Amino acid sequence: MNQTLHKILIGLTVLLLFPVAIATFYEYTRINDNEELISTVYQNQLETIVSSINTYAQDVAGNWSSRIDLWLMYPSDEALLQRLGDENPSILGLYTSTDSQQIQTLYTAPNHENKSPLIAKIQQQEAAAIQQLLTYYDNNYRKFLSHAQQENAFFLLFIGKDRENEPVVCFIELDLQLFLQNHVSPRMQSIAQDNFIIALRHQPSGNILLTSEGTPDQNIRFDQEGDMWLFPQIKIGISLQQQTISDLASSRVKEGLMLIGVVLVVLIAGVWFLYSSVKKEIQLAQIKSEFISNVSHEIRTPLALISMYIETLEMGRVKTVEKVQEYYKIIGTETHRLTSMVDKILSFSKIESGKRIYKSEICNLNLVTEQILETYHFHLNNKNFHLQFSPEQPLPNILGDKEAIADAIINLIDNGIKYSRDIKKIDISTGIEKRKVFIEVKDYGRGIAKKDQKLVFDKFFRVTNQNLANEVKGTGLGLSIVQEIVKAHKGKITLTSKPEAGSTFRLYFPIIHKPKKTNQ
Repeated sequence: MNQTLHKILIGLTVLLLFPVAIATFYEYTRINDNEELISTVYQNQLETIVSSINTYAQDVAGNWSSRIDLWLMYPSDEALLQRLGDENPSILGLYTSTDSQQIQTLYTAPNHENKSPLIAKIQQQEAAAIQQLLTYYDNNYRKFLSHAQQENAFFLLFIGKDRENEPVVCFIELDLQLFLQNHVSPRMQSIAQDNFIIALRHQPSGNILLTSEGTPDQNIRFDQEGDMWLFPQIKIGISLQQQTISDLASSRVKEGLMLIGVVLVVLIAGVWFLYSSVKKEIQLAQIKSEFISNVSHEIRTPLALISMYIETLEMGRVKTVEKVQEYYKIIGTETHRLTSMVDKILSFSKIESGKRIYKSEICNLNLVTEQILETYHFHLNNKNFHLQFSPEQPLPNILGDKEAIADAIINLIDNGIKYSRDIKKIDISTGIEKRKVFIEVKDYGRGIAKKDQKLVFDKFFRVTNQNLANEVKGTGLGLSIVQEIVKAHKGKITLTSKPEAGSTFRLYFPIIHKPKKTNQ
C-alpha cells in the first residue's frame, strides 16, 4: 500500500509542479544583474546616510564635551558653561560626580528643576557602564552613554578630567525633542532634499519623533533602519520618495514571482491534501476489511463454544452437577461477550448514521455508576477483579442521557478488564474540576504508548505492538463510542497512560447552571 501511495504522490508532484518550476525559473532569470547592482548601491547609500546623521549628532555631543573639558581645567570661568546653555536650549542641566559621588551642579536652565538628587541614583544604576567609559577614556577614546528617564528626558554621560587629572563623570541633561529639532533635523533635511524621507522613531513606544518632511507620519515604512549611536532607543529610518524605473521593473518581476509562489503553494497544498485523502481512504478500507475479518472470527468463536457445550449438555454426556454448572457458566460468559460485541457494533452504527437519539434528563454520575456496579458485580467477581469506587459527595447534577453515559462507563470498565494482567484492580472516582464534573476510570494493565494515545479514539484502531491485537479480543470501537458519547454531551475525554503502568480515562461533563434569583 505504501509503495502505491508513494507512486501516486510522485506522479501528482511531477505532473503539477514541473510546469510551475519552469515558469518560476524563467521569471527569476529576468531579474538582471543591473537591477541587483542598483539594489546593492541603494542599500549602501542608505547605510551611508545613517552613518552621516550619527556622525553629525556625535560631533555636536563632542563639541559640548570639549567645552565642558575646558571648564574642568579652568573652573573659574563660569560664563563658559552659561554660554553653552544659552546657545543650546536643549541642555537642561550640567552636573559632575567624582568617584566618591560628590555631585556638583554646573548649570540648570531657567525655570528648570535641579536634578542633582537623581545623579547619584543614575551613577549607581549605570556603575558597570561607567566603568567601561573609564576604560575607553584611558585608551584615548571618549564614548557617550545615554540614560533615559522618560521618553523625552535623557542624560548623556561621559568621562572628563579635572585640574588634578582625576576622572570625573559628567552628566548632560537633555530635552530630547529640542535636541533632535535644533541639531539633527537640519542635517536630515539637507540630506533628504526631494529624494528621501528620513525619520526618527522611538523604539520602545514605536512613536515617530521627527521626519525630514516636518509632520510625523506614524504609518511610514522604511527601506533601511539603523540605531542612533547617542540614543540606542531611537531608530533612524530611511525610504525613497518615489520608485525609480528600475525599481518599478524589478517590483513587477517580483510580483510575478510572488503570484507564481502563491500558485505553487496552493498546488503543493492540493497535492498533499489529495495524497492524504487517498491515503486515508485506502487505510480506512484496509482497516474495515480487517475489522470485518476480526469481527467474523470474534463472533464465530463464542458461537462455536456455545454450540459445543449445548450439544454436550443435550446429549447427556455430562455426569456431574458441578460440570453442568461449569458448562452453563461458560455459555453465560460467551453469551455476554457476544451480546457486548453486538451492542457495540449496533451502537457504533447508530452513531455513524446519526440515528442515535440522546434523551436529556437530569442525572448524577454517582448514581449512574452505582447502578452499573450493581449490575456488573457478578461479572467483576467472575473475572476476579476488585473494583473500588470513590465518589465525590455531594456531586452536582448534569444534563444527559443516562443510558449513553452508562454505555461509556461500561466500555471503559471492559477496557480495563481486557487489558489488565497480574493486578486485577479498577479504581473509579468522581469529582469536580473547573465547573465540570468528571468520572475517572483507572486500571493497572498494559498501558498505552504515547504515540498511540491519540489514535486509540479512532474507529477500528487497535494497538498492534507485541501481538496485543491477537492476545486481547475486541472490535476497536469501544473508545470511539465513548468519545462520541462524551462529545454529544458537550464534554471532553482525557487519557493518561504509560506502557506497563496502566491507563486513566477521565470523562468531563458540564454542570447544570442554576438560574440566578431575581429580586421582585
